[in-house]
Amino acid sequence: MAKNQINTQGIHKESSEIIHTRKFLNRWSLMGLILLSALGTAIYVNSVMRINAVLGEIRVLEKNRDSLMIINQSLQAKVFELQSASRITSIAKKNLGMISNPKAPHIVDK
Repeated sequence: MAKNQINTQGIHKESSEIIHTRKFLNRWSLMGLILLSALGTAIYVNSVMRINAVLGEIRVLEKNRDSLMIINQSLQAKVFELQSASRITSIAKKNLGMISNPKAPHIVDK
């Protein structure tokens, strides 16, 4: 009977040590999990903030590009207007006193 008491006390003592060790490990595991989730959340928030900043910069650059394209189109129209044959002919007649050639020019093929 004395042997049974020793064994049951030893098993009981062992199981309380195992329970204490498990609780200790569970606490550290929980703290580690909380730390990892906080770190993951911080990384996620930082990524979202940087993406929003880049998207805002893209919007600004697209608006700038659109306004430059409109300016470019108006300048192209102005260039076509200034290069028109009727405008150049009228300036040549008025300012330079030139006259139109009554004959059509001859094209020489090579």
